[in-house]
Amino acid sequence: MPIIQRPYVPPEDKPPQEEAFLNPGDVAPLNVNTAAAAAPAPAEAPGVLDPITFYSDSFHIFSSIYSAVLFFGEQLEEREPILRARIKVSPQMLKAIALLASKHVKEYEDAVGPITLPEQVYAAWEVDHDGHGH
Repeated sequence: MPIIQRPYVPPEDKPPQEEAFLNPGDVAPLNVNTAAAAAPAPAEAPGVLDPITFYSDSFHIFSSIYSAVLFFGEQLEEREPILRARIKVSPQMLKAIALLASKHVKEYEDAVGPITLPEQVYAAWEVDHDGHGH
C-alpha cells in the first residue's frame, strides 16, 4: 500500500487539541541521541537541559494577533501525529523564521537543485507555489 504524505491541518484552522497528541515524553523519540540526552548538565549551568533532537514530518502553525504557535509532530502510519514540540513565538519571530528558512531553501536549491512538493501540500495549506496564500 502506498504511503500518502499529508500535512496535518486542523479543521477550520483551529489549534490542535492537547488530547489529539501524545506528549514527547510519552513515547520515546525514534532518533534521539540517548547518550547526549542522558549526559548531566555542565556544573556551571545547573538545571540546563541539553537540546532535544527529533524528526518531524508533520507541521502546523496557529497564529493570533499577539503570538504564533509552531507544532512539530511525527506521523506514524494511520494514527494522528505525535507532538514532538510546541514552540510559541512572537509574530516578529515568526516572520524572522520564515525569512531565514526561505534563505536556506534558496541556497540549498541553488547548490543542489529544486525541491518539489506534491500538489496536495499546496492545496492542503491553501498556498500558491510561491508560498503565498490564495
